[in-house]
Amino acid sequence: MLGRIARAKSPPLWAAALLIGVSHGLYTVVIGVRMAPDSHGYAHWSARLIESGFDYPSIIAQASGGFPAILYALFGTLLAGLRLVFGSEWAAALVVLNFGTHVILGLLIVRLVARLTRNAPAAWGALLLYLGCFDLLMWVPFVLSDATFVLLTFGIFTLAAARILGTSQGWGRVVVPATAAVFYRPTGLVLLPDLAWAFYLSRSGRKNLRRQAIFTALAVAIPTAAFAFVWVIQEPSRWPLDALSTSFRIMAAEYSKGEVVSGRPETYHAPPAELIDYVIISADRFVHFFAIGARDFSVVHWVVEAAFFLPVYALTAWLGIALGRGRTTFEVRERKVFLAAFGALLSYAAFHALVQVDFDWRYRTPILPHLILLAAGGLADLMRRRST
Repeated sequence: MLGRIARAKSPPLWAAALLIGVSHGLYTVVIGVRMAPDSHGYAHWSARLIESGFDYPSIIAQASGGFPAILYALFGTLLAGLRLVFGSEWAAALVVLNFGTHVILGLLIVRLVARLTRNAPAAWGALLLYLGCFDLLMWVPFVLSDATFVLLTFGIFTLAAARILGTSQGWGRVVVPATAAVFYRPTGLVLLPDLAWAFYLSRSGRKNLRRQAIFTALAVAIPTAAFAFVWVIQEPSRWPLDALSTSFRIMAAEYSKGEVVSGRPETYHAPPAELIDYVIISADRFVHFFAIGARDFSVVHWVVEAAFFLPVYALTAWLGIALGRGRTTFEVRERKVFLAAFGALLSYAAFHALVQVDFDWRYRTPILPHLILLAAGGLADLMRRRST
């Protein structure tokens, strides 16, 4: 069986689309349209946006929440547009759009893996991992921004990867959608350091890929940013601006409870007293961001999560070690793309380690395509070594 797969070609995009469409489409139809707590807020404000004649300043001023309302403006606009076109069926229309973007996302991952690895088993492996990634599929039926946002972010990553590989020129077409993503969902802000890292990799020579330089930069930048952040969290009045002041107060209240994973008391620490206590909570959040599951998951849920995350983490770790040692079977530009993907993992994990690890790990969805890409890279590296 493995020999046949090794001699096969990468999965044709039509076949990948059919497999994803049938299997994940069946799940979406069975589940139907779902509303989460955030969905009701989106529904309310998208309706208000229409009623106001798309008076964005007025609606943004009225809306309140953990992050400035302007950072949700484009998703609110999308929902308003669906309301105008589809009327009372706007929620169902969004789920259809979610499903369409979900299928396209799978094709983007498979295509990028095939291009980077030139290894058919790795491309098939990426497709199988995508088919088994429940943490992406589960949000498709929900009236939320997750499915469309993940496609947007990984689409931007593929544009950046093309610049790193030298198959496309100019960063304007990357920066424009990345800027739009900032106003689609607050975590779009994480794209800014991601793209800065990708841009650096695209311009760096072979010597700049030395692990010592990379590790030194990260060892200085990450702790400095983390300490500065938790210093403000310890006393939110230290934040000098009105902008984000509400966000800092909300986050400070969560830290004051020792919260690690939101709504999961079994993960909480004792209420912090010293600055180092805040740092420890944040560090624990970083670890829990990659958790496979929670104590109250059912046996079936644990099996599904383990079937995806255990091979993904193992193969990703293999590739990370190989990159760190400078002993991969990939060319320099290909290694840079994988390093860009690792940078995305780190930046999203660091962001949520400081801000929040949510109850059901929904905010982790943007890194799942990168994890599949890296795991497929690890598989390709292993198979190349085996064949030599």
